[in-house]
Amino acid sequence: AIAEAARLGHGAILLVGDAPYYGRFGFSADRTGALAMPGPYERHRLLALELKDGALDGAKGTIKAAGRKIKGQAPGFVA
Repeated sequence: AIAEAARLGHGAILLVGDAPYYGRFGFSADRTGALAMPGPYERHRLLALELKDGALDGAKGTIKAAGRKIKGQAPGFVA
């Protein structure tokens, strides 16, 4: 999935997960300090991986879903 995101030209990947697990793939909370999510979450679990150097430079604010909704998926699912 990481290689495919890079191939498609995405600058970064954000996820909520376990840092010790996702750290092995290069994810960390180092670049997410100025980002927030709607609703409750544990800040240390908001992780990012830059696929392009500097992709998250200046990134700040509340994250909102963007993408396409896929018919038949769970409500709120965005691909």
